[in-house]
Amino acid sequence: MLRAVLTDTPAQDLAGHFHDTGGRAIDNICLSLDMGLRAFDAAVGGLGGCPYAPGAPGNVATETVLARLHADGIRTGVDADVIAQAAELAKGMRS
Repeated sequence: MLRAVLTDTPAQDLAGHFHDTGGRAIDNICLSLDMGLRAFDAAVGGLGGCPYAPGAPGNVATETVLARLHADGIRTGVDADVIAQAAELAKGMRS
């Protein structure tokens, strides 16, 4: 689908938004990076979800995305320690 969209819209005008329902969000982000995307939605602690898929896992976790990007040597300018603290705070508020 992204390949088709890129025929009409430049990568710099797009952002990826992936839910981690099947545990493939990071794979999709990596493929999107390879295709030129540089902006991605993520949610601290993976919060959120989909109103059309009750019970499905939420959005891809910001801390997971950062860990992968940093492991791949991609500089984000985002402080992973601050995001980890926010994720812990958010997880504590879920119940």
